[in-house]
This record gives sequence, structure tokens and C-alpha cells, in this order.
Amino acid sequence: MSAHHYSLFGLICSPQLSEQRAHLLSDKMAQVSEWAMVPRMAARQQVGPLFYWHLKAYGLAYPQPIRRAMAAMYARQKSVAAVQAETLAEIIKTFADAGVEAVVIKGGAVAHIVYAEPGLRPMEDLDILVNPLQANIAHALLLELGFHAPLPTSRYDLLQHHLPLAQRTREDITVNVELHTTAFNLLMQDKLAMANLLRPLHAYTVLGQTVQSLNPVQMLWMQYLGLRKLAEPLRYIHLADLVGMAERLVNDIDWPRLHHDYPDIWNAYEAIHAFSPLNSTVCERLGLQPDAPSKLACIGDDYQGWPRQGFSHLQSGRDKRRLMRQSLCPPEWWARLVYGVRTPRSMMRILFYHHPANFFQQGVRRLYLGPVNSLGFFKGPT
Repeated sequence: MSAHHYSLFGLICSPQLSEQRAHLLSDKMAQVSEWAMVPRMAARQQVGPLFYWHLKAYGLAYPQPIRRAMAAMYARQKSVAAVQAETLAEIIKTFADAGVEAVVIKGGAVAHIVYAEPGLRPMEDLDILVNPLQANIAHALLLELGFHAPLPTSRYDLLQHHLPLAQRTREDITVNVELHTTAFNLLMQDKLAMANLLRPLHAYTVLGQTVQSLNPVQMLWMQYLGLRKLAEPLRYIHLADLVGMAERLVNDIDWPRLHHDYPDIWNAYEAIHAFSPLNSTVCERLGLQPDAPSKLACIGDDYQGWPRQGFSHLQSGRDKRRLMRQSLCPPEWWARLVYGVRTPRSMMRILFYHHPANFFQQGVRRLYLGPVNSLGFFKGPT
């Protein structure tokens, strides 16, 4: 992917429109020569609907075949989001009527709170946090609603932070639901659960149904910490979440508390700003220069080491050495984003402390969590 493509996607990675982004997008689009790559890249990064929405709103012209492909992504996701919203409202009402407190986390909350349309934020499942003492009741209620919802059976299932995936198909669209008892899996070493949520929670509505999500400070932390999973690729839609929450919830976020309790994400916004320019209000809160993002190396590049790629299928010693280098020496931009280290601090701290510690901890926990698989050392949670 070229630097022009990275810049193009960075400029649409915001759920809000701005005149500044419109001008920058217009200039950047003139520099893109390989438009045929864009739909595939947008789909992989889960920003196809957001891309189409931005360019349509700004009235920017681009090749007609690309526009049709983006429009198809937008229309498809709009249909999926409508069924997901109906399902979410139904579940939350059913839980509330039964006295089960539920907090919607991740995409199911961000899509409605941050984005102009829920369909702009694709998600694979609805994540709902419940008290562990009410998990069995919540599971039984999903069964009553017609979900196929298996109970944990294997050791791997029992170690998970959520019950096995529940599924229901309506209008040829399958909605997946994960009932969480804690927000994060063991790899993330964070025990965010119902017992230690910041109050007040953030309320929003879905089809007239009042829904509770995390306090904005923990909402930001939830979306950010997931970026540290070495097994899962960085998606630009996750950066759009972080940009959108900062900009749309700028007056709801307790910025001093965010700085004190979660300095990593505070620092990570420097790398986010380098990729997707933040507005002046957010920059002021974060101590960043609105018109002068930091010049970081490898902006937009993702981590490519283990366990994204496995050693077992590599034949040559050269390929194995290359993968080892990629595993131990991640791109600067990615490392500053994921480990929350601002530019004035040395990359040496990342290379000799943050990344090795994360690499070792996730590797050990994979040994504990699951069996060996053919693509890496150990099976990781999805």
C-alpha cells in the first residue's frame, strides 16, 4: 500500500465531517493512481461504508467503478446494521424486563454513539457485558429469543471472558452475540467488569430503547487496549472509533482523569493525529499541534510479526530471520500507537521493554489458553 493510500484512508477515518478534511481529501485523491486497489483495501480495513459516506457528503468525484463498489458496501452494511439494531434493542429490553443489568461495549455502542449512521461502523458481533452472577439468566433469555447459544464445554471455552458465540438469523442476516462477564480476555491483563465500571454510565437510544454503555473514559480505553492483541490485525475502523469518540464526546470525556488513569491512550493520540488529523478542540485537550502532526516513520504500517505470521510454514532460513526481525522490531508508528509512547521518548524503551514484555506475556498466555495450531505456536482467542 502506498503512502498516498495511507493518507487517503487516514482522512476518512473520522465519523464526523469537516471542511478541513474535505480540502485535504480533494488534494490527496488527485495523487492516487491505483484506484483499483481501493475497494479491496477498504473492505479489509472495514472502512468501505465510511469511505463512501465521506466522499458522497463532500461531493468529490472518483472513478465510477470504484464508486459502485463502495456504494454496494455501504448498502449491504446498512441492511446488516438495521437488523443488528433491532436485535440489540430487543435483547436489552428483554434483559431489562428480567432485571438483568446489561452494558453494551465495543462496536454495538460506538456505532450508535459516535457515527452518523450505525451502518458506517461494521461489526462482527454485538458485545454485551453482564454480571457473572446473572450470566446464566442472560443466556437463558437469549435461548428464549431464538438464539442458538451453546454453553461452554471445553477448557478453552471456560477460560474465555465471554460465553460461546450466540447466533440468530433473520432476513437472511445472521446476528452474532457475545455475552461477556469481563470486558477483556486474559491476554490483555485488564479486569474491567461490572463490579468496577466508572459511573455514571453513558446512555444512548436504539430504536427508542434506552441502552447503557461504558463511561466515555473507559469506552476509549476499551477500544484502545484491543489494539495490543498481536494476533489480530490493526483495522483502520478502530482508529476511526478513537478519532470519533474524542471529537464527538469531547465535552463528555473527563480528560484529566483519562490522562491520569490511562496515560497510554493519551500518548497514543499523537500517533493517531499523525495518521488522521484531529480537530483543534481535541488537540487542545491533548496538548497537540492541530496543523503540525508529528513526523513518524512508517505511518499506517501494521505489525507483521508472530503470531500474525507463523514460523512453521516458512522453508528458508532467510524467511525465518525476516519474520523474527518483524516480530522483534515493529514499525515505529504502530509501536507508538499501540504502546502509547510519545515522540520525545526513545524508541529504545519500546524495543527493549514495552514490545518484548507484551510479546512474552501474550506468548505465555497462549500456551495457557489453548492448543498448538498450524499457523503459530498457540491458538488465540477470537
